[in-house]
Amino acid sequence: MKTLVLSAMAALLLGSVSAQAQGVTLNVPSWMWEEGQVGEWFKRNTAEFEASSGNTVSATQIPSADFEKVVITQIAGGAVPDLMTAFTSMLPPMINAGTLAPLDQCIADGGFGDRLLKSVDFAKVDDVIYGVPVTMSPWSVVVNRKLLAEAGIEEMPRTVEELHAASLAVKEKTGAYGYAFGNDMAAPLHVYINSMQWVLGFGSDWSQPDGTITANDPRNIEAIGWVKRFLDEGLAPIGLGVIQARDLFVDGKVAIMFEGPWLMTQIQDQKPEMMADIDFEVVPTPTHAAVTGGAFFVIPAKASNPEQACELLTAYMDEEAQRRWLEDLLQIPGTTAEPSAEFLEENAWVGNMATIAAQYPGGIGYAPPGYLIDAGEFRQMVVDALSEIYSGRASVEDGLNTLQAKLENWSATL
Repeated sequence: MKTLVLSAMAALLLGSVSAQAQGVTLNVPSWMWEEGQVGEWFKRNTAEFEASSGNTVSATQIPSADFEKVVITQIAGGAVPDLMTAFTSMLPPMINAGTLAPLDQCIADGGFGDRLLKSVDFAKVDDVIYGVPVTMSPWSVVVNRKLLAEAGIEEMPRTVEELHAASLAVKEKTGAYGYAFGNDMAAPLHVYINSMQWVLGFGSDWSQPDGTITANDPRNIEAIGWVKRFLDEGLAPIGLGVIQARDLFVDGKVAIMFEGPWLMTQIQDQKPEMMADIDFEVVPTPTHAAVTGGAFFVIPAKASNPEQACELLTAYMDEEAQRRWLEDLLQIPGTTAEPSAEFLEENAWVGNMATIAAQYPGGIGYAPPGYLIDAGEFRQMVVDALSEIYSGRASVEDGLNTLQAKLENWSATL
């Protein structure tokens, strides 16, 4: 009898070990899987997790311009990810809708809570954490000093007027563009982010934290007026997607972009010989505002494998993995990470990036103040107005006055 019991226990144990060895398949969608060295970081750390855990990861690549719409639609239809990246603008509505799982226990179990950046507070509601930062890097200016020098510009432009003059010189003397940005209206998030750089740079915004609509603030009219001037004078390409704009920069055909350090990563990955001529500089707008971009890791509330998803998240937040994010990707990771002295000596601009983020904060995320939950509708109305303005169908002042009225009427219905 004792032998039978032991045999039964052994069979149960073997079955348990076999099930554990087989593991589960985690569904992990992101726009980052194929983003150069960022994608390589994900693949490397994912492979290490798979090897040590016995689990597998199904990596679903979704373009950044479509990510929010696609993922929200999939979740609503029952195709729920186990772990996913999310834009900062996605967090408030997803938390409000109960779509995301609390992560406090996962963070405690993973032991990385004391290393998280302060930006984790953006994902906190009623002292409950619903997201862990992937990266929190500032948008600022990426500049090709060699191209500026070829146009006779020796100093980085420090004002909008100087940026305009430099762009004229670049066009006339090199045939390249002095400035480029994503203005493909089929990718509204990118168009909106660029508008943020300008309206924040002139000391305003599309709205205020108390919900007041400020679309036709005189500072916004001036800021968007400058953007339209670059387009009208052929100093910036029209209808360009942000990926195309970045590719033009890497090809040496654009001198200045308002961008994040991910463009530096792309240059290092595709044309490392250019890095000696590329700097990360202060935005030449009146406030020099550095919009903070980035993303969060989240686990949906209805994920099929939340325990294993937490283990994968913990692997991504490992100290060595986080240091590699900083040194290999040239971006600020989601936790504190200590770079080597050799790294800082070879990449002095990274220290400049940290200084810019500290000295010229312009807001975190891409949601309009006071409208975090309804950000998508708000942003689309702004982009629709910008489409009318950039195409010449409306003047800057008329277009923003119309936008002001539309946003006020819309906000009154919320």
